[in-house]
Amino acid sequence: MDKKKEMLFNLNNFLLAMSTALDEVEKEVYKVSCFHSKRVAYLALKLAKEFNFEKEGLSDICSFALLHNIGLKKSLKKGKAYCLLGEEYSSRFPFLTDEKNIIKYHCEYYDGSGIFGLKGDEIPLFSQFLAFADTLDTKFDLSKKDINNRKEILEFVKKSENTLFSTDMVECFFEFSEVESFWLDLQNEQELLTYIFSSLFDFSIPLKFEDVLSLSSIFHELIDNNSNLISNCSKMADFYNFDHKDKQTFLIAASLANIGKFFIPSKILEKKDTLELNEYTQIKAYPYYTKKVLSNIIGFSDINNWASTIQEFIDKSGYPFCLEGKDLSLKNRLLTTTNIYTSLITEKTYRAAFSKEEAFKIMDKLSNDKRVDKSIVEDLKSVFS
Repeated sequence: MDKKKEMLFNLNNFLLAMSTALDEVEKEVYKVSCFHSKRVAYLALKLAKEFNFEKEGLSDICSFALLHNIGLKKSLKKGKAYCLLGEEYSSRFPFLTDEKNIIKYHCEYYDGSGIFGLKGDEIPLFSQFLAFADTLDTKFDLSKKDINNRKEILEFVKKSENTLFSTDMVECFFEFSEVESFWLDLQNEQELLTYIFSSLFDFSIPLKFEDVLSLSSIFHELIDNNSNLISNCSKMADFYNFDHKDKQTFLIAASLANIGKFFIPSKILEKKDTLELNEYTQIKAYPYYTKKVLSNIIGFSDINNWASTIQEFIDKSGYPFCLEGKDLSLKNRLLTTTNIYTSLITEKTYRAAFSKEEAFKIMDKLSNDKRVDKSIVEDLKSVFS
């Protein structure tokens, strides 16, 4: 592996971290509980093992499960657009097998009553696993400790045999659900992770930094498709003559700096009126959640550091960690300052975009108040004026 051009990348490790952000959307729209995608992955893996899938297949079914709701941020409901968006995004990830249209058809039912009307064996088996797991956890919340909930799940699955789910799927579920530990695992995130990791081989692969950026940029598109932060950071990285690795990792950090906004309700992020104190406090927490997500990805230590400090200022007036100049490297400061400029010249739901001249007047004041580096502001003017 060429460490100047590539990094070791484990897809399931990456998606396990990202699934906590994606689940926040499904929590908002469908009121699922925490760790929804991990439970979907757990149950899908249980089913795949019963169907005797090999290690590559198990790895991919886990990845698909963790990605199953990636289209929801844009579609806001589970319909045809949701499935097509999910398929579009998931097709950009490096799977181990040649399985196709898994996310597209994961809302199909065995009797043909799903979104695209596929029936029986027309539905990819991987999609059937996801449909089974996602349906149960969305409808009943598999993490509940209530024994009556468990009885309702078993009755629903039995009643759905040969309508929503195949007989084979139902029989497999009843076989492993007889064990008490199955239900207990579903109530505990750590047990879910233990089972997932014990089921998977370590398929870490060398991936070009550009390919990692392509993946991370999906999440940037989902949260703020109008922002030019990545391209603006690219221009600044070239201005500072960053080497290949430094530039690409810096851009990956830029693409993921807003991942914490998945944890902020849409009604707050998109509010046109002045935010109330409680709402503003919630928004200020988003870099904290960015750090929480990225800290779980192997090899992302620097990326996490740069991304999660995007709202920190050198005078210690930033948030949420109240860092100061001595804690912030050039890349920390550059990402923060470029983000401010990009935000100012971007139209928001609550205001029009500022002109470049207006934006730089605001940034001059920030630098005069010693909140951001004056030298970086001057460099931004050189690049963007």
